Amino acid sequence: MAISFWAMVNPKGRLQSILMYLLIKKMQIKLTVNEKNVELDEFLDEEEMELSPFHFSLIELSQYVNGYIDIVFNDDDKITLDLFSDFSVCLDDIVDSINAAKLSSIKKETIWFCEQGSDFYIDYEVKEDVMVLSFRKGKGVGMINKNVSDFTVEIYNSEYIQHWMKIFDELATLFERKLNKKCVTI
Repeated sequence: MAISFWAMVNPKGRLQSILMYLLIKKMQIKLTVNEKNVELDEFLDEEEMELSPFHFSLIELSQYVNGYIDIVFNDDDKITLDLFSDFSVCLDDIVDSINAAKLSSIKKETIWFCEQGSDFYIDYEVKEDVMVLSFRKGKGVGMINKNVSDFTVEIYNSEYIQHWMKIFDELATLFERKLNKKCVTI
């Protein structure tokens, strides 16, 4: 009875809610790290590089490991970010997208993953409690995402935030283990 009453009161609203539920994708973000031969860079200097402690620790970590981040939506669409040439280079833009989702402020931006071997874009638009994410390839897209078709998905802001925060926490744990450093995440 409640369903029919709701449909009589607001038939379009109910339909919109059902359609919205069907369109919203589930998101997972997975960090994969592999040990490598240590390649110490004696010229790394936190003050000179003018990076946040978290970002500098990420650069330091690159001396010890290789890694990547897979962003998967409903097992259908997957984007892979190299931990250092994609994620690290675009860290500030990724943090901005997380903060926009936290504030649920209407915002529309593009993150361009521009390092050699990448050349792809993630456009995002925050619409209250939902984010619209679009993946599109540039002309020089690298092998890792070459076979990914352009796509657009909608996800809840809360899910976007939750999964990214998990990645930042995992990285902070790696900083402690590999670098013996405690680092505050975003």
